[in-house]
Amino acid sequence: MRVIYLSLILLLSTSLSACTLFEKEPDTSVFYAPHADDETLSLGPSILRQIDKGNEVAVVLLSHGEASQSINKVNENLQEKNLPPISKEEFGDSRVKEFKKSVEELGVKPENVYVYDLLDGEIKEDQVMTIMNEMNERYPEARHHALSYHDPHQDHAASGEALKKLVEDGTIQSALYYLPVQEFENLEYDDTYPVPDELSDEYTKSLDSYRIWEPGEGFYRIGYTSVESYFVEAGKFGESRWHR
Repeated sequence: MRVIYLSLILLLSTSLSACTLFEKEPDTSVFYAPHADDETLSLGPSILRQIDKGNEVAVVLLSHGEASQSINKVNENLQEKNLPPISKEEFGDSRVKEFKKSVEELGVKPENVYVYDLLDGEIKEDQVMTIMNEMNERYPEARHHALSYHDPHQDHAASGEALKKLVEDGTIQSALYYLPVQEFENLEYDDTYPVPDELSDEYTKSLDSYRIWEPGEGFYRIGYTSVESYFVEAGKFGESRWHR
């Protein structure tokens, strides 16, 4: 009889552990991109996975990215074509246009796209926590996805640290943290989400949103001008790498 009791206890314990390990994934996800292009380079495959599953997806851009030095190269390209240079504000607006085109190609609904204007290069944890609290109210019980708090880029790490604090204080229940594609070989991760096979074209189009050169429409190929090698890597790997 004692053997039977012990077996039942062991079976129950194993079942509970399995439930914890394979807890049901929330059917709503909120993704946070510190800058335009983070949503496709690092988060894009995971976003497509959620869309492929039929889940609700929201994407939040935290800054306009006006601090990028690629504005100098963009203006050089404009000058070569006898076109007027753009201001920092116009540069930031164009980055937002690239971002919106990118998430459109990923299949995110326009009403689930949010754009903030935190100071690029000086994004603070408390500012991101305020935004995350707003999103948590809009999308209760969602899983929240941010870049890793181990990321060497200060703005990226701030988004991860903000989410980590909200998880630790019990405000947000479910979270994943993502490696930026440029750190795939340098940072540890738990698992990956590859681009779903049937959505590979959507991912390519999302990446290509950052190589559009249409000055008359406010597109200046900023993403590819700034970090072309990252786009090459993202296309090669075709996956999001994350940790808890």
